[in-house]
Amino acid sequence: MAPTIFQLLVLILAVSFFGAGLGLSLARLHGESMPLRLAAKACDWSGVGVALAVLIWHAASRRSWMPLEDNFEAFIWLALLLALFVMYVQRVHPLGGLDWFTIPIVIALLVFGALLGSQKPETYALNDKWRLIHRITAYSGAAAFAVAAAGGAMYLVANRRLRNRAAVPGPNLGSLERLERLAMAAVRIGFALLTIGLLTGLLLRLTEGHTARLGKYLLGSPKVPLAFCAWVVYAVVLHAPINPSFRGRKAALLSIFGFVLMIATLVAVQFM
Repeated sequence: MAPTIFQLLVLILAVSFFGAGLGLSLARLHGESMPLRLAAKACDWSGVGVALAVLIWHAASRRSWMPLEDNFEAFIWLALLLALFVMYVQRVHPLGGLDWFTIPIVIALLVFGALLGSQKPETYALNDKWRLIHRITAYSGAAAFAVAAAGGAMYLVANRRLRNRAAVPGPNLGSLERLERLAMAAVRIGFALLTIGLLTGLLLRLTEGHTARLGKYLLGSPKVPLAFCAWVVYAVVLHAPINPSFRGRKAALLSIFGFVLMIATLVAVQFM
């Protein structure tokens, strides 16, 4: 069921709240300020509340609470999970500037939900547990990779600061070691989920009686090679701790590149 114009307008309001929170947070680059920090948090929580209200509204209107039945809700759920993760980290063990790199991803996911909300890549019964597992692991893996990309981007900025040895106003981004641990932990989780998603997708294709066209499916669908390339990229990142040549900046760059491939995969899914 496609979202109504009023649901889209409320979603735009959520995007506006997150955008305002991001702007207020970036204003702290000129100097740490408690009022700006509190205002940014208030805007982010308002964005979460409004986006959650849209989810409840849309689910009630289509009389189903399964979040993976359409892309409108799937992308909003991804955005909410990522936003709530950031807020949890900032509450329990604050990491300065984390929202600078993750809130833009949240906003992008909400925009994707609005633009692609009327698209439904597959029609199937959600009681098919393998399809449900496939979609849950694919989308959850993308959320984990978003965290890894944010950690990688923060690592690059912090590393550049250390190399320039210049005092920069604004919050501290954290140590390189902590940022690397954050990115690697997210990559491990995302890699496991993506692997399950790829295997269940292949299993579904085989069990649906499409074995004769399996080669054409694997090579002719852009989502498959994109997802496989992302899997290879993150496999390399996972081996960074035992391969010094891929540690640090290279692993951070690969984490960002892998997330770009994942976003391209999700977008490709909508049109296949």
